Amino acid sequence: MKTRKNMLLLACIGMVAVQTACTDYSADDHKFGNVVYLDVAETSEVQAATIKNTLDVFDRTFAATLAYPSDQDVTLTVTVDPSLVERYNARYGTAWPMLDAKYYALSSETATIAAGKTTSETLTLHLQNLLGEGAEQTGALPLDETYLVPVTIAQSSVPTLATSSTVYYVVKRSSNITVAAQLGEGNWINFPTLDKYGTNSSAWNGLTAMTYEALIYIDEFATTDAEDMPVSISSVMGVEQYLLLRIGDTNFERQQLQFDGSGSGSQFGKFPGKDATKNLEAGRWYHVACTYDQATQTVRIYVDGRIQSEQSGVGIATQSEDNRINLAMRALYDYYLNNPTEDNEKKYGGFVDAYQFFIGKSYDEKRPLNGKIAEARVWSVARTPEQIWENMYNVENPADDPTLLGYWKFNEGAGNTVRDYSMYGNDGVAESDITWPAGIEIPKINETNE
Repeated sequence: MKTRKNMLLLACIGMVAVQTACTDYSADDHKFGNVVYLDVAETSEVQAATIKNTLDVFDRTFAATLAYPSDQDVTLTVTVDPSLVERYNARYGTAWPMLDAKYYALSSETATIAAGKTTSETLTLHLQNLLGEGAEQTGALPLDETYLVPVTIAQSSVPTLATSSTVYYVVKRSSNITVAAQLGEGNWINFPTLDKYGTNSSAWNGLTAMTYEALIYIDEFATTDAEDMPVSISSVMGVEQYLLLRIGDTNFERQQLQFDGSGSGSQFGKFPGKDATKNLEAGRWYHVACTYDQATQTVRIYVDGRIQSEQSGVGIATQSEDNRINLAMRALYDYYLNNPTEDNEKKYGGFVDAYQFFIGKSYDEKRPLNGKIAEARVWSVARTPEQIWENMYNVENPADDPTLLGYWKFNEGAGNTVRDYSMYGNDGVAESDITWPAGIEIPKINETNE
């Protein structure tokens, strides 16, 4: 759906595309005069600048854009204008103050759009000195307070598009989680070291209990993919047809969490049953978790730190060496390949066809997460309700806990490798380029809803 600004822009330029690759434009080809605007303001004049509380600097980039190329250079000045704060607060019913000047700087207050082009060089709003000075962080930008930085085109050699000539950066140094990864169709997280036998993968096999947990935000519970084929599942994490946490299933509620424990180490099947009262909503953050314990034959699903579904007396009735939980079965097959004895072939040769552990994928790429993820973890124990609730947003000293098999914060903010903070070092690698959305802020409900 086109925004109001886009429609206005189209009217201004006689239904000509905002940006074009053509270079043979002439002003005579256009019924209406050219206009300049800020590219980030085209979709919204309000831009979030939510900052991780450990960062001293934070940059937001923008550029000036013409409706269509000019036959001569277009010059303009860009400035931070504190006088616009009052207008913003009146428009949006807020009372946010202007950010102190010591915390920001523009990379340049002038820009040029070269003849024949539509976009200027990139400009940067530098947010700086956020941690203050010294160990005491004297003068640091206060946590969880909101400020405004209005950036506007002050002068230009062509008229400005009034609705998109100003952008309001809403600046907040947050104590909450502010970084997450966007996954979706064609992108998920692989774990190459889990497919090889060694110290990285050994702890993932021979388990008698386990826990998956993650922070997730579903953009859309898609029912069809890009090729208009049916979709009934959003994959969170785990191993297909073994131990998998997902949302939806065939002939199941599309928005309901399901823990599939069909593997030889669990055997409790698909849990729980279809129940529309347990559906999740798109467009909000959830902490989700699932646990299974062979010893107690208990399976649980948690939503936002509380037990949503629970059942006992299910799964493995008698524990043995033959029915342990193996989350890195490909590593056991790799062990057999490097130690091809008859006994090893009997034990591990069948794992050649085993599914792998993924985040954001299960059977195939047609079951993506379609959303954002942070704080993903795998444990070799069934975490207690108290532990789930108290540690939804962070794990202290993760490298010191041998039961924490994998811990991916998704706090990189750039790149396609996701660090494993556990002692086992199974870093994740994205199938394709990760998008790291700006403006992320995940509220910590266990600190506010005691």
